[in-house]
Amino acid sequence: MPRLLAILTTTLVLLLAVPARAETTPASRVAQLMVLEPSDASYKLFHGAVWLDADKATTNYRWGGLQCKGHELSPNSIQLLFAALRPEYQVALEYVVTQYKGKPYRCITGFAISRG
Repeated sequence: MPRLLAILTTTLVLLLAVPARAETTPASRVAQLMVLEPSDASYKLFHGAVWLDADKATTNYRWGGLQCKGHELSPNSIQLLFAALRPEYQVALEYVVTQYKGKPYRCITGFAISRG
């Protein structure tokens, strides 16, 4: 019996350790981009966020900090998102949902930019 319990516990731990699979948003215009600096009070929680026209009233997509630990964007990626604010471009975001203090956050893992 103790051996079976150990096997079940190990299996459960391995299943929980599997990283979340990224989801993709529909292509949409970027409505807003926020980049936080280390001196900002919220920087510890997240380093920036993007709002898409398609769901800007209800959802944002973040990177960095405690809410999106391990999901950083490079300075080049942030510049590309800034350039995508122009109306002729659309962005499809890749994201995973993480949990921080019991609340879900959509954390950017990548993106594609296309002409709209």
